[in-house]
Amino acid sequence: MLSIALTRRRLWLLLFVSANALASDAAPDTEQANAAYRRALDAQRREQAGTTSPLMRSMLDSMKIAAVQGCQRVDAEQTACIVKLDAPMRDGYQAYRFRADGKDWRIVQDADTPAPQPTLARAQELVRGHLNGLAARNPDRKKAEEFRRFAAGLSMTALNSCQLDRDSGAVECDGQWDSASEGKGGKPLRFGLNAADWSLLAD
Repeated sequence: MLSIALTRRRLWLLLFVSANALASDAAPDTEQANAAYRRALDAQRREQAGTTSPLMRSMLDSMKIAAVQGCQRVDAEQTACIVKLDAPMRDGYQAYRFRADGKDWRIVQDADTPAPQPTLARAQELVRGHLNGLAARNPDRKKAEEFRRFAAGLSMTALNSCQLDRDSGAVECDGQWDSASEGKGGKPLRFGLNAADWSLLAD
C-alpha cells in the first residue's frame, strides 16, 4: 500500500510540475516577445537587402515591443498577444501570433493577425457582472430590479467584427445577446486583455 501511495504521489507531483511548466511557457514575456520581433525584422531586412533606404533601416532598428499587454492561447502551438509597439513615427498596439521554439519564441503571423477575443461564456459573465454592478449602484429600486432581471436572463449569442483599437489596446466587438426580459439586442462592447484575463471596459 505504501509503495502504491508513493507512486501515486510521484505521479501527481510530475503532473503538477508539468502543468506549471506549460503554464509558465504559455506566453512570451516582454523580453522574449521583443527578441522574436527583432528576429522577424532582421529577416525582413535581409530579404529586402539593397532596396531599403538608410532612413528606413534606421527606423526599423529603433522599433521594439515595449510591453506585452496580454496573451491568449490559440491552439497547442500558437499564442496570440496584444503588444505595445515603440516606433519612431507612432506608438501603438498590435496583435501578433507567437510560437515557442525551444527556449525562444518566434512570430508566426504579423500581418492581419486577428485580435484575440473573449469566449462567449467569458463575455456573458462580464456583461452580467456589469449589469449587476449597475443594479447595486442604482438608488431606484425598480430600475435596479430591471438590471438584475436583464442580467439573470441574458445569454451572449455572438461577438462579431472584433477589432483591436491600436491607440488604446482595447478589443472592440459587436456584441449580440438574447434576454428573457428584453429579447434580442446588441451593442458595441470593449474588452481589455491583461495577462490572460479579460475585463469589460467602460464605454
